Amino acid sequence: MSDEIDLAIIKELNRDSRIKVSHLAQLVHLTAPAVAARIQRLEDTGVITNYTIEVDLDKVGLPRQVFIQVAVQAQKQSAYLAFIKTHHNDFRHHYRTTGEFDYLLEGAFPDRHVLNDFLVHLNQFATYQVIDVIDDI
Repeated sequence: MSDEIDLAIIKELNRDSRIKVSHLAQLVHLTAPAVAARIQRLEDTGVITNYTIEVDLDKVGLPRQVFIQVAVQAQKQSAYLAFIKTHHNDFRHHYRTTGEFDYLLEGAFPDRHVLNDFLVHLNQFATYQVIDVIDDI
């Protein structure tokens, strides 16, 4: 079970996964070895599963950021999942959701034409609603 210090460590790692343990120790008021041991325990118990980076999608040529809510009929589930697997590089996240839609895709595309091509193919398997990202706050 995580305590308040574990949560503080997780929050700091979420802000900067490359933070030095010594600096993190100062922020949470522990020694560096104590913080390193806590991080190791969080990794070993599966609380921390991955370290990642944030990418400026505009700078890598993917300025068309969207969320796509997807509804799939039961008989088309496997075809839909196979289709999405072939496009896994277009999506940062693929969530199963509750409510009117079955899935939520978080994606980024180089332009509206590539997005449109994807949506034309998606339409074979599902109905969808696109939400455009206007700005990252």
